[in-house]
Amino acid sequence: MDMTHFFLAAVILFGASLIQSMIGFAFNLIAIPLLVWSGFTLGESVAMTAIPIFVQLSLSGWQLRGHIIPREIVRPALIRFLTLPAGIALLAWINAADTAIIKTFVGVVLLAILFIQHTVRFTPRTHLHPLWDWLAFGLSGLMLGMVGMGGPPVVLWLMAHDWPPKRIRAFVTALFWIAAPVQIALLYGRLGDEAARAFGWGLLLLPVVIVAALLGVRIGNTFDRARLQQAVTLFLFLTAIASMITPWLK
Repeated sequence: MDMTHFFLAAVILFGASLIQSMIGFAFNLIAIPLLVWSGFTLGESVAMTAIPIFVQLSLSGWQLRGHIIPREIVRPALIRFLTLPAGIALLAWINAADTAIIKTFVGVVLLAILFIQHTVRFTPRTHLHPLWDWLAFGLSGLMLGMVGMGGPPVVLWLMAHDWPPKRIRAFVTALFWIAAPVQIALLYGRLGDEAARAFGWGLLLLPVVIVAALLGVRIGNTFDRARLQQAVTLFLFLTAIASMITPWLK
């Protein structure tokens, strides 16, 4: 990676971490498409974000440790572990495709995520049928491995529960923290040196991510959260459309 790519990666991860801290989501939804657009492979993009996200989750988990309920995490985590290897295998297969196809694929996935998040609505309740657990967390593990975006199915599952905010944040943080080391190991097992290099870049850019996270918390407290979410959603939508269309323009 030359200095231009390193600078681009630093800017992208800074922005993704800043927005994640401001509104509570969207790190990989922002980082993965933009890293692919900057010339990194899909595998490099997913691997580069894995370690910074793990560090962020560790810090958040420590702050929310009193709200984590271990028995709630076990089955969802195990279900995700079952499908995560298949997602990593799909990532390795997609990673070998033409760059234009990869960019289009990432755009389609991002657009599908946005569409589902803004059209599917549930009536919150205390418990769901176990089949919904298998569907949501199985798909989450698959998407985490394939494109590093395992959050949306979990968010939809949580929207169907009448849990208080801190319980939701604690659940998400613990669930993703548990999966991160497994994802990192599987990425290295499948992609080898490509993943190892990207892990190194992620470590080098870790200070950038942490500074952005701390800054994002302060900025987020001064802006209207709803408007920030709307702006980020619009940005993600435009990114998805551009990813799908522009690789095929002559």
